[in-house]
Amino acid sequence: MKKNIFLILTVLLNFFGYSQTEYLDGVIVLNEGGAGTETSSLSFISAQNDLTNNVFGIANPGVSLGNTAQSLTMQNDIAVVVLNLSNQVKIINNKTFELIATVSGFDNPRYAAIFNGKAYITCWGTPLNDYIAVIDLQTNTIVDTITVADGTEKIKEVNGKLYIAHESGNIITVYDITTNVSQEITVSSTPSELLVIGNDLYVLCGIRSWMPALSPAKIYKINLTTNTVTNSFDLPIGLKAFHMDTDGEYLYIADSADVYKFNLATDSFNSTPFIQTNIEGSYGMYGLNVINDKIYIADAGNYVQPGNAFVYSNQGNLLNTFIVGVIPNHFYKSAQSVLSVDKSNKIVFSMYPNPTSDYLNIHTEEQILDVTIFNVQGRQVLKSNENRLDVSNFTSGIYLIEVKTNSGKAVNKFIKK
Repeated sequence: MKKNIFLILTVLLNFFGYSQTEYLDGVIVLNEGGAGTETSSLSFISAQNDLTNNVFGIANPGVSLGNTAQSLTMQNDIAVVVLNLSNQVKIINNKTFELIATVSGFDNPRYAAIFNGKAYITCWGTPLNDYIAVIDLQTNTIVDTITVADGTEKIKEVNGKLYIAHESGNIITVYDITTNVSQEITVSSTPSELLVIGNDLYVLCGIRSWMPALSPAKIYKINLTTNTVTNSFDLPIGLKAFHMDTDGEYLYIADSADVYKFNLATDSFNSTPFIQTNIEGSYGMYGLNVINDKIYIADAGNYVQPGNAFVYSNQGNLLNTFIVGVIPNHFYKSAQSVLSVDKSNKIVFSMYPNPTSDYLNIHTEEQILDVTIFNVQGRQVLKSNENRLDVSNFTSGIYLIEVKTNSGKAVNKFIKK
């Protein structure tokens, strides 16, 4: 009966022109919730720093998000929320958070990547039987499984290839979706983070807070064309680095309570903490993400009551503290307002420094296919596929830069000093 009443109410609201609230231009907080309870939730921090908790519940009255929200992955108009202990994936509208579909039948799902109309979900499975479940996003059903090595966790898609970190081992699996051929890249133990920067994959092989720090955490740099390790960097022994994100200029690396910086231009690690927090507890800092030049840090507190989200500037200053849901674990840039009539603008990129006198660095979460620079007269002055551009010979003034990836293109401007 309740289901019928809800359906009738939905029809009436639509008939009278009701439209669901859209949550745009802000940050989504994924709250894991207490293990074994239906307390997973989503929070939304607007560009004006207004906090709305339980936005999924608001958009879907009477519907629980689930048990132990592990990760969220967005593409186009959808978000894929992976619910570990519910053994479910919820597919939602990433602007309104309205539920589109619930997909069941997983065995300990963890993280997701989306490519060509399909979602690829890493699953622990039973011991020594890890796999990737493939969801057809047209039918919202599991259509295939791919057997992978044990300990499968984070996953990234680049140019039709899946890069999978095996946290209980020392490998990154590269799986070609078209050919179904896989290869393994050897790193050190516990690869916990994967970041795509230009044509490179940066891998943090970290140390969890409860693990002994007998050997150094390490960062690996893997060329995405050759799928080979081109460099590796030892972090100081004793540093229990486990979370890592980037703004394209630095890697921000979290220890239990502090954040450190790794300079990508010089491949150098600053051993002085960039941010020092007062986070305590057996797990320490529970999550770290960099969004729009701000550093978002998750503090799960006592893992029972609502946790905290701390927001720092890229200068290391505390800007805001928000009380969010139970066990906040990740932060995500929300869907954006449509600012252009150009429907091909589907990507977001950043560049630094701007203004610049010599080099311009481009950062996007996807591999760059093409970069074109035009002067104000519309004449092309540079074309490249690199993420570091030499503009030292340019005449001083304003230029337009167009960046293309597999998802589309975007245009911005920069100033040559």
